[in-house]
Amino acid sequence: MAYNNITDLPHLSWTLSRNSSGTAGSFLKSYEESDGIKYYYKLSNFDTVKGIYGHECINEIIAQNLADALNIPHLEYDLIHADVKIDDKIYKTWLTRSRDFKKAGEHKMAFETYYEINREYGEDVWSFIVRNQLEQYFYQIFLLDYLICNRDRHGANIEVLEKKGDYRLAPVFDNGLSLLFSCYGDGAAMEKFDRLKDGPVNNFVGCMSLSENLKRVPKKMIDFVKTVDLSDNVLFRGLEKVKILDDNTVPLQYWDCIGKMIRERRDNIEKIFDQG
Repeated sequence: MAYNNITDLPHLSWTLSRNSSGTAGSFLKSYEESDGIKYYYKLSNFDTVKGIYGHECINEIIAQNLADALNIPHLEYDLIHADVKIDDKIYKTWLTRSRDFKKAGEHKMAFETYYEINREYGEDVWSFIVRNQLEQYFYQIFLLDYLICNRDRHGANIEVLEKKGDYRLAPVFDNGLSLLFSCYGDGAAMEKFDRLKDGPVNNFVGCMSLSENLKRVPKKMIDFVKTVDLSDNVLFRGLEKVKILDDNTVPLQYWDCIGKMIRERRDNIEKIFDQG
């Protein structure tokens, strides 16, 4: 899809999803079915005064590019430049679209619910994960979340899919509250942001420290990360037109700060393990 083409989506009906990170505003979500396929749409932050603002949708694309580089299974997002209608007002904005990742006959539940239903008496979350041999999945989440400084991996941002008693973990999704999301388009704030920020974060698995969670990851996975190409060409794949067309959503400082942030966090991993 050419990003300079505006997709007309005024027919979508948007519902509010409160921002669970404690920051201002709400996230708007919508869905539709087309040719038997269910599509989900997600906007960045919204309030009635500022309209649609922030760059969570751009973060989502960068996070999936990074996940691709790390061979981490994830939900596929498309970035769309569109006109949407909210409260009878038209907004031109960027948004993400994803296909329903459930297979026919599957039902989903939050990992938090799955744990509560199936844990043994007195069993903590990590012991439950080990008993069910799910460590690799969470090692990947710990690694990705550290690199993108994800603040919001709560119990419903990890899902389990079930069909006739068989369970599988959903691909990693919902990575927008990461990187420089809290700067909301303020280039000066982006330049001053602590690129090695550690916490506190809203995690269901692990603790409130991204670096402490990272220490659980096996060394062979850490060694692999050192070899991965994290150049701007990799991180910003598919975002070239955004950089050219729109400096209101993402100021020029965003691109430089994001690239430096991810690479500096990768370089800092070795220090974390040396201190551990």
